[in-house]
Amino acid sequence: MSFHATNFTVTLILLVAFTIFIAGVRNRKSVDSNWPLVYWGLVVLFTLARPEETFDFRFVLVGLAAALLLRFEFMNDFFVKVFRVVETAAFVYIVLRGIQVAFQF
Repeated sequence: MSFHATNFTVTLILLVAFTIFIAGVRNRKSVDSNWPLVYWGLVVLFTLARPEETFDFRFVLVGLAAALLLRFEFMNDFFVKVFRVVETAAFVYIVLRGIQVAFQF
């Protein structure tokens, strides 16, 4: 386990911190907030910039789809809870993979 402070790793750690913040916002506020969409846009851009070293794009797209479905809500409470769980799983993946890449486990 070693951390080398480069532009990439520091940006990745900041993205992990932003992920934790957005996960907290998502669980405390209503589902019609725009901040999770801004967050997923940043994650998509970051993943597309360095696809071989960052996140699996399929997980990122699943998280983005869940955020879009939650934002433009047309579902009953059961489906809202299902998509919150899916998005939370995507948040957990981003945090774990980000720490793994930044600290070179």
